[in-house]
Amino acid sequence: MAKSAKDMRHDSFIENMRELMKVHPEYTWEKAYNDAMTLWTLHDYSAFKTMEEELGTDRAVKMYAKMWEIRSRLEWPSLCELIGKKPEDKFTIRDVAQIMIKSFALFGNPMEIAEETKDRITLRCFDCPYTTQIIWKLLPPKEAEEYNQKIQVDCNHAIFETYLKLAGLFDDWVFNFPSQLCLTNQYCEFTFVRKQFKQ
Repeated sequence: MAKSAKDMRHDSFIENMRELMKVHPEYTWEKAYNDAMTLWTLHDYSAFKTMEEELGTDRAVKMYAKMWEIRSRLEWPSLCELIGKKPEDKFTIRDVAQIMIKSFALFGNPMEIAEETKDRITLRCFDCPYTTQIIWKLLPPKEAEEYNQKIQVDCNHAIFETYLKLAGLFDDWVFNFPSQLCLTNQYCEFTFVRKQFKQ
């Protein structure tokens, strides 16, 4: 006999879902993950659109980037854990790249290191369901392109420059975002280049 709803509280998404799946067998782990990612994307889009309508595009873009900076700081300890490190540890630029790869994988985004030298590291992400599965189907093509152009550059700079700061590497490396999948339908490219200024 299935438990009643009041007996399903475990203070845990996973444990609650295990119980709920007994009551709602159509709710598989695949459906739960897909629906959660879809809802998160719709919420993210709604947040930006609300800010844009209330504050104008320029302020909305700045606030949206600030949201991602704060989120990046909040998630940093768990991201460090994914590569076996603690926030207080010493980091290399390759550590930051591995954190990016792990972080993107959590959202269904396949990423890899495309180039690596002592002074440069380039990563490429070959799919972004946020865009390809949801935004491109939610919005007309022109509106989808305009939305991505508004948010992507500032958002990614906010995330990955925050990673550099938290890793203690911001003074030595520069982040850039030269290619967007949502504009080329090929890949997003992220680069870190070592600064060579003489002290």
